[in-house]
Amino acid sequence: MTEESGRNGQFNLDGILCELGCFGKYQVLLLFLLAFRDSFLNMCNFNYVFTAADVSSRCYVPECDLVDALYNASWFASIVNKSEACQILSPYDITKNTSVVEDWSSLGVNGNNCLTQMIDEKRTVPCEKLVYEDYNSIVAEFDLGCQPWKRTLIGTVHNLGLVFSYILSGVISDRYGRKVIIVGTPLMVGAVGLLKSFSVDYWMLLMLEFLETALGYGNASLILSLETVSHNDRVVYSCITDILSNFGAALFGLIAWKIPYWRHLMRAIYAPLLVVVFYIFLVDEGVRWLLAHNKKYEAVRVLNKVAKINNITLSNKAKEMLSKITEERSKADQMVQACSEHPPPIFSVLRSKKILHRMTLISASFFCCMFVHSGAIINSTSISSSKYLNFSAMNLVDVPTRIITALTLNRFGRKTPICTAYCLCAFFFMTSAFVPKSIWWASIMFYLAGKMCSSYGIFSMTVLTMEVFPTISRNSLTNIANTFGRLGSVLAPQTPLLEQYMSGLPSVLFALAALEPALLALLLPDTSRVPLPDHVEEAERLNDSPQAIQIQLERMNPSPALIQQL
Repeated sequence: MTEESGRNGQFNLDGILCELGCFGKYQVLLLFLLAFRDSFLNMCNFNYVFTAADVSSRCYVPECDLVDALYNASWFASIVNKSEACQILSPYDITKNTSVVEDWSSLGVNGNNCLTQMIDEKRTVPCEKLVYEDYNSIVAEFDLGCQPWKRTLIGTVHNLGLVFSYILSGVISDRYGRKVIIVGTPLMVGAVGLLKSFSVDYWMLLMLEFLETALGYGNASLILSLETVSHNDRVVYSCITDILSNFGAALFGLIAWKIPYWRHLMRAIYAPLLVVVFYIFLVDEGVRWLLAHNKKYEAVRVLNKVAKINNITLSNKAKEMLSKITEERSKADQMVQACSEHPPPIFSVLRSKKILHRMTLISASFFCCMFVHSGAIINSTSISSSKYLNFSAMNLVDVPTRIITALTLNRFGRKTPICTAYCLCAFFFMTSAFVPKSIWWASIMFYLAGKMCSSYGIFSMTVLTMEVFPTISRNSLTNIANTFGRLGSVLAPQTPLLEQYMSGLPSVLFALAALEPALLALLLPDTSRVPLPDHVEEAERLNDSPQAIQIQLERMNPSPALIQQL
């Protein structure tokens, strides 16, 4: 339980949330609404994995492709090993080499055949044009085959836009509420994404890619999940929310399989986000945010609504608290008006040296966490023959990972599981890189295990981050840390280029990067047994000492038996 109206214990939100339960009709409906939203946002967030996928290509040979212009033309097999990427063996200039013309005539070459005798094996020239295996990708449609940096730049720009998005959404969420971001960002992403599907050239697509991510995304869903239930249930509830969204994200691989053309694929995943406009009527503002901003009357209305939908009769003590807080409506309104004249709370929060120190540690951790997590997903399309099944598998492994998270994160705290997960992550990725190609299945298993550990670590780090910051600026500070982390995501799309220097080099890099959050997690407080702090003073008192846990438990007013057990 936690206090929500100062230090006098007049209002106890966690006690009421315990009475309302964790999986009533209201909470289950919220779970599915957030899962629908987050599933399609996850698809859009990694759209470039398929829409900008690399496509096998070869040089266009004018003398031969006039007859057979297919990628796997039968004539090309005889000269394929004699050409470099984006370089082609120069054809003879028949206007200047009459001996070649005579040779062709003796061989019966009449323009309908293509023989190696037409090629000068001593000289190469750049390809003027490419023939692609298929034209489903941006790479083929905008002819980027000989410019791989343009292909990977799409993912880099996408993640660079997220740097701005997380700052913007965090400030808006803490200032104007979680609901604004939950409803607004999917609408922006959906609208810009649909426009992006009509891009006429590469640079238009790149501009819209940045605009989409700069105006959309954020992690308001996870924030709302943590703040909707009592502290005992927040990890389990958040894990279930993430499991449902991962099922949706895994579906992206199947959608891309059935709708391979990039324009149609974009429309299939961006259009459903426009349905989120109805969330204006279906999703309520977070109660904890309402109370932290002195919107007490609205908070009481939401709590009563939850009790009615869940068919729960609150205890007399809870009813007394709600009645008393309702009587303070006019006073609360005055406080809200006064607070609106003050600068955003984030500036006052960052004056705390402890908060600033945590921000630095978490930001550095997120940089490596997101580099490893995003890079593992992006490179997953090349670990076996089917890129669609690879991507789906990468998301489905998050399902058992979240179950493990729900079972362990409360039992063993926060720091130990994060440290253990990233040490294992480093081991699995490093092993995957050096497994012989003859036992490819072992490489895939180690890679999946590394991805599972990465997923466990980044989710647990996100939960810890949200728990160490106060409610008044929780989303802003979390998103600032995420912003630095997104710089790691900006680099991740470039990692596939490392394969040309050494097979498995991206996995080696992921293994080394995973060691940093494993070490930095040990310097953060453990928040598994304390309520969410609402103000700076409460956040500053968080640490992993037994005395601090005792103080927090006294604030929660639990039974003596529970205190003795802890």
